[in-house]
Amino acid sequence: MKSILRIILACLCIVAFAGYLSAQTPAGATVGTSVKVFPRFNPPPCDFSDLFYQENGIDPTQLVGRFGTARQFGPPATSPSQANWVADSTCSVNDPTRRNFRILATTGAFKDDDGAPTQFFSLIAFLVNQSNFETSFSQGVGGSTISIVDSLNPRGISMESLVSNFEAYGAPTQKMANGQLAPTPCGTLHDPNIAANDCFPIGKEPNGTFAVETPNLRHDWRIASNRSAIDGSDNNCIDVGTDPATGLPFCGTLPNADAPFNDSPFGYFCDDLLGMWIVTYFWWTDNSVGGIDINGNPITPTSTCKQVLAQAAAQNGTSLDGTPIIHTGTELHFIEGVPNTPPQFGFSQAQTNAILAAEATAPCGAEGQLDPGGADGGAVWLICPTIQDPRNGAIATDAFLDVVRLKNGNAQNVNLLNNFSCLQNAGKFCNEAAPGF
Repeated sequence: MKSILRIILACLCIVAFAGYLSAQTPAGATVGTSVKVFPRFNPPPCDFSDLFYQENGIDPTQLVGRFGTARQFGPPATSPSQANWVADSTCSVNDPTRRNFRILATTGAFKDDDGAPTQFFSLIAFLVNQSNFETSFSQGVGGSTISIVDSLNPRGISMESLVSNFEAYGAPTQKMANGQLAPTPCGTLHDPNIAANDCFPIGKEPNGTFAVETPNLRHDWRIASNRSAIDGSDNNCIDVGTDPATGLPFCGTLPNADAPFNDSPFGYFCDDLLGMWIVTYFWWTDNSVGGIDINGNPITPTSTCKQVLAQAAAQNGTSLDGTPIIHTGTELHFIEGVPNTPPQFGFSQAQTNAILAAEATAPCGAEGQLDPGGADGGAVWLICPTIQDPRNGAIATDAFLDVVRLKNGNAQNVNLLNNFSCLQNAGKFCNEAAPGF
């Protein structure tokens, strides 16, 4: 049974695709004027059942904009007649933890460690307040009882703390209503040295959509790649220890393990069963885009940040508000001035040393997360499970790509569009020689 009982055990986060191969069902997909046949054994994404939300510490009645209940039409769909989700009776048949609403809106994102345009997820719902997490729940399942007491699951872990390990990086436009760039968010993330009205929204837009809904972003999402498994099976440990009881590699703290250390104690596909992320907002500061200080005086960007902006834009292109696109976490660290960040955007090591030194007091970029108590009125967390393997049918023929688009309607990043098209029409990424494995 796929429930919270599954995460009580240390999970080997190994995708056993071989077990599905005997159940492959070839299907045709039209590509141009020819018909491509590829095996389809990965079902497309659907919303979770109410019970599964509850078993994993979320009150389903508190979800905002939940697909299957709300937002069937309108953003992110690009036309009035396009649906973001449809009823589908096969959802619960394919996976009993799902309810029968299939998600058509497929959001594209960059992989945070290398910027690869290969990530696709379903932005099912938003959480805007930590009160959306359950404090208590009890349900008998298969002769056992799943319980949440004082927000803690049977492992003694709260869903809120678990999800904080997984960051999705949203880039809302920095333009204000008057069309000018603002150097700081409004709300609790506001830089106190900047004028109160010189800020961009991070809560809701006047049309009722959230600032991080794709039509309001300056460029596409980035998804963190720290999806480590609690037992070290993903090899994402700096020093992998050994569980003396099983002989398996382990990343936790064991009495007799040989100095295990893990950069994240949870595995995204093993522990975060709802595919949730905490939203990290990031932006270019006044040192990059100028602004008005708290005394009403204009701020001039620093020469260092002007140089960084120029080379970042030359390498990555510019977003909808004119600021450079950021593809990776290392690039973000570079513009934030994080010590020891390696060179980015074509800078030499000597130039990087000088830039990071200057950014110690005048960073070109910044990041932050919204108030968990809901003071900002925006999306603090997302129910947006990444499609574990988007090949071989997971991108359905009626799905559509949800990405940042230019004024002419074209995708801002053509590589996300190309990979989506290849997955939808051929069951594989564009750079794969053949479908499957």
